[in-house]
Amino acid sequence: MDAPPVSLSQEIARGSDVGLRFDLKKDGDGTLALKWDGGEDHIHDSQVVGVLQETRNKEVQPQWILRVVPSHSSPEVIKSIFAFESLRVTNLPRNYLERHMLPGAPEHLLVPPNADGSRNLHVIVSIRSGTGQAQQYFDNVLNKALAVIDLDRDTYHVHPTKSDKSIMEIAEKIILPRANQGIRQTIVLLSGDGGIVDIVNTLLSASQSDEYIKPIICLIPMGTGNALANSSGLNRDATSGLSRIFRGTPRSIPSFTTLFSLGSVFLTDEGRKTESMPLQSGCGIVHGVVVCSWALHASLVSDSDTTEYRKFGAQRFQMAAKELMTPADGSAPHVYNGKITLYKTDERGQEIAEEMPDTKTSYIVATLVSNFEERLTISPASKPLDGQLRVLRFGDISGADVLRLMGMAMRGGGHERDVMAQYVPINGLKIQFDESDSRWRRVCVDGKIVQVDEGGWMEVRRGNKDIVNLVV
Repeated sequence: MDAPPVSLSQEIARGSDVGLRFDLKKDGDGTLALKWDGGEDHIHDSQVVGVLQETRNKEVQPQWILRVVPSHSSPEVIKSIFAFESLRVTNLPRNYLERHMLPGAPEHLLVPPNADGSRNLHVIVSIRSGTGQAQQYFDNVLNKALAVIDLDRDTYHVHPTKSDKSIMEIAEKIILPRANQGIRQTIVLLSGDGGIVDIVNTLLSASQSDEYIKPIICLIPMGTGNALANSSGLNRDATSGLSRIFRGTPRSIPSFTTLFSLGSVFLTDEGRKTESMPLQSGCGIVHGVVVCSWALHASLVSDSDTTEYRKFGAQRFQMAAKELMTPADGSAPHVYNGKITLYKTDERGQEIAEEMPDTKTSYIVATLVSNFEERLTISPASKPLDGQLRVLRFGDISGADVLRLMGMAMRGGGHERDVMAQYVPINGLKIQFDESDSRWRRVCVDGKIVQVDEGGWMEVRRGNKDIVNLVV
């Protein structure tokens, strides 16, 4: 390990004797306290990526604490909210080492190159995701963290995105062909949920060979809501997923497939343009890993997907929801019209179709995850990557009641048990739209907006093929 230490203080840099104490609270959170003559500091567990053993000095056997901190604690890092520190210490408490010790570089990052020298460890930096922090995180954190485990820039290929098509192009031209050749690949993805969705859709757009090896994705969540990261545990600390890259294991990402009536199109460029959809058996098709929605959720995602709104991060969703729930002209919020059919499994294990008795809907989502945002627990029964599709629906209720139920979801749940909510596990659902205004026929599939043709339909089903793994 050749990376120089970044000191917590000038006293430590001069080699002062430092007292170390690890305090573990009942809730499982821990803090390493450092005290020396004239000062003290604390390293919180939530910042720690791990501890590495230095092997070249066998006499004192020092360790390195690797952590991600706010940039204000590292003055040399400017114009970023992230910084990476490696602190060289000796005699760490045993319980601290048991909690944080790393065996070295994880296997999923040790991906051999091809015979021609082309690398199979990829770092994709989604420049425009969320509030635009991906490049800074790579420069100030990820690049340095990989160097600590002897993965320098010659061992991986960096792909900065140039457009909203970049990730799909990388997946189509590089990831898919090599996966079909049976080549191991790992993708460190600095992106929001949309980056994974682009990869999944591209890989599922073609057939897989018998030699196909599922690519492994290490996600650094840089999006707005980061639903997959918040639901799978990647965001449970302050390292933005880096600790899981070093300490996690790959697990299959479940997906769903949504079919649309012919004539449905993608909305792009803040809703000003349309694009044709991929077709399968005469139907539009798109795959997802987080949510398929209609009504309020789809409308607020679509309305808030503008350059101006994105400046506000996750707050943009609440801003758009408020405008939809309390229209400026003083009118009541729109109630969406369409016939909904749920596909469920009965007590005998047989699938049944259950048509909703009423056709008016305020809010409906079919989701594979628990949390759309860190604090927004939309599906409390969902477990990380459990593969169970669940539907949450509010019928014809007032805007005040919608906001009340969503407020409960923001506080961890309870909304799903309210008499005004329907919340059940499903195999899939179908909506036949009865809206003349195209604005009310927008469907959201993991952030992608589909405008359904008038009189058209959509159907979502749990996918039967998991195409990639996620390190969690």
